[in-house]
Amino acid sequence: MTTSEAAGTAPAHDPAVIDRLLDRAVARLKAVGALCSEEVERAVRTVPRHAFAPEFPLEEVYDPRMVLRTRYADDGTATSSVSAMWVHTLMLERAHLAPGMRVLEVGGGGYNAALVAELVGPGGSVTSIDIDPVVVERARTFLAGTGYGDRVEPVEGDAEHGHPPGAPFDRIIVTAAASDVPPAWTEQLVDGGRLVLPLEVRGYQRIYAFTKRGGDLLVGETGDHAGFVPMQGAGAPDSRRARVTGTVELVTDADPVPAPEALPDVFALPAHQERTGVRIGGMEPFSTLQMWMTGLSGFGLLTGTGEDFVHRPMASNTTPAVWDGATLAYLLLPRVPDDTETYEYVACGHGPQAKEAASALAEHVRAWNRDHRHGPGPRFLVHPGLPDADRVVRTRHTRLLALWDRAEPDHGLDWAADASG
Repeated sequence: MTTSEAAGTAPAHDPAVIDRLLDRAVARLKAVGALCSEEVERAVRTVPRHAFAPEFPLEEVYDPRMVLRTRYADDGTATSSVSAMWVHTLMLERAHLAPGMRVLEVGGGGYNAALVAELVGPGGSVTSIDIDPVVVERARTFLAGTGYGDRVEPVEGDAEHGHPPGAPFDRIIVTAAASDVPPAWTEQLVDGGRLVLPLEVRGYQRIYAFTKRGGDLLVGETGDHAGFVPMQGAGAPDSRRARVTGTVELVTDADPVPAPEALPDVFALPAHQERTGVRIGGMEPFSTLQMWMTGLSGFGLLTGTGEDFVHRPMASNTTPAVWDGATLAYLLLPRVPDDTETYEYVACGHGPQAKEAASALAEHVRAWNRDHRHGPGPRFLVHPGLPDADRVVRTRHTRLLALWDRAEPDHGLDWAADASG
């Protein structure tokens, strides 16, 4: 269905049904802390979400966890979507929008831009940039049809470069997964302005809010686990892949990958296993542990499912691992014997230093359990001049320093962890 066809054939809906679905969604969003302010609630109740996704049934449109995927690549991978409602409200709450602000939205679909327009009011401005002309045209059509055509400017372009004609911006809100922070985003943000984005750090995504503190420094706040379609264009992910077996690869940002040709032989060696003593319930989230692992030197992710390993992985295709060119260590999560609801982390090592590598990995898990298991996860400082050091992650444009706090609890949004933006 084309955009024009979708817009022209959008069915008429009973306002009472929409109101009932909205009431239920708003209550759920408030219960999990994804919706807090009267201003954002008013925007959610004002902008007709269904008008930006007319090809979907109302029950899906107003399910706060439901992602409405609207465009796909030739291989079936989603390239554009209307994000889940909890993503929209959470990011808007974190943006701290106010009337009169100038906002750049990266990744257009129309709905989020309309919400932003409601929050900045007629005195503000909203520019929505997307690299896909079909997505831009779809957004333009739906914005015009809902009365926001003169309040949002859809622009076709590569967001790697921001949007210089509209800069500077008080806020930049990114709705596609970014594995880097391009210089343009920082340069086009006013001092004290906020950048809200799903930042992918070594394969794991969380929604972060950063505040610009002069020059090139961005100071981040604790993030929330989520999943988004990847950035396209110059900002597309640039991970390296090294073959381990026919179904397992090591995915890493190492450049170059050390001794990739040795991986298959090392992985084929008997595993040295060390139980960590750290157990977790079947429904308990572990996204903070995933982020804690990314600080390890030589970090990467192993693809593959349970059939590819001696024990059950933490999650299919995202098994945390470290590789130094000779020794491979990774973390698995088998079920505890005689207990169907409890699992224990097990470190596995292969290679000449298998025992030492597995022990180091196991101790890293114990440190997370002791210091960060019930904490909020990391926040980041972003600056291109950060030195090479432990916990500093290098990207193409900048460097990230993870800061771990032990205070405030997690936001509790893991019920939506499988939702993608």
